[in-house]
Amino acid sequence: MEDLAEQLRQALKAKGITQVQLAEHLQTTQPVISRTLKASVVNDRSHWPAILELLGLELVLQPKLDTPIALAEELERR
Repeated sequence: MEDLAEQLRQALKAKGITQVQLAEHLQTTQPVISRTLKASVVNDRSHWPAILELLGLELVLQPKLDTPIALAEELERR
């Protein structure tokens, strides 16, 4: 599975938006955008919410398919 930053890079490319253009839109610099995409950290001060909004994307969390099984097995061992 691709990580969040890679998916966003692909979405930017698909829409023809460069990091420089994104930075201008968000009133920041390209190095800040680059660090944001590398960090994959989402918080109230990051640029992630604005980037997702611009690209028409939303962050969705879903459980891994094997997590409930692994958790159940761990609980059985206790």
